[in-house]
Amino acid sequence: MATVTAIDYRRTDQRINTLANPYWITSGLVVCADADDLYALLFSFPTAGKMTMVLDVVCQIITAFTSGTTVDIGLCTLATDAVTTGGVGTTVDDDEYIPNTALTVATPGYYRAATSDWLSLRASFASQAASFCLLGAASTVPCIMALTVRTGVISAGTFRVHMLVTDIPGVV
Repeated sequence: MATVTAIDYRRTDQRINTLANPYWITSGLVVCADADDLYALLFSFPTAGKMTMVLDVVCQIITAFTSGTTVDIGLCTLATDAVTTGGVGTTVDDDEYIPNTALTVATPGYYRAATSDWLSLRASFASQAASFCLLGAASTVPCIMALTVRTGVISAGTFRVHMLVTDIPGVV
């Protein structure tokens, strides 16, 4: 067996994650009794020109909901990122990420959508589709929200949303 002198072109600097991507973000605890029939603002993307790709969305039901409650995880826009409690969100799609049919709100656990508009875009890697690649903006700010609804009053139920995202390098 022959031996040959080697010249090394391996890039050991590529073996580490220099951009810390992708990463998980987690919403605050949503108390549904407070958020009944309102947009619960979960994540906003106010940096103009920054492109964030949504890779995974998980809803964690922490405490069971009042019977008859539905929760959808969707997309809205805010006039600016200064919009907070009492402000207004403009609907893009109430169930863009996780439709209420994917959540068993009476049973605590982790839930993903089996079908949704976002999931279809993700599967096809649709180039810069609005909900798959969120383009940050200082006005008309993209915002991930939850809509909790019940005909009567919601007296119980809490959840969080976790999203796996990555920032697309060079886009700011």
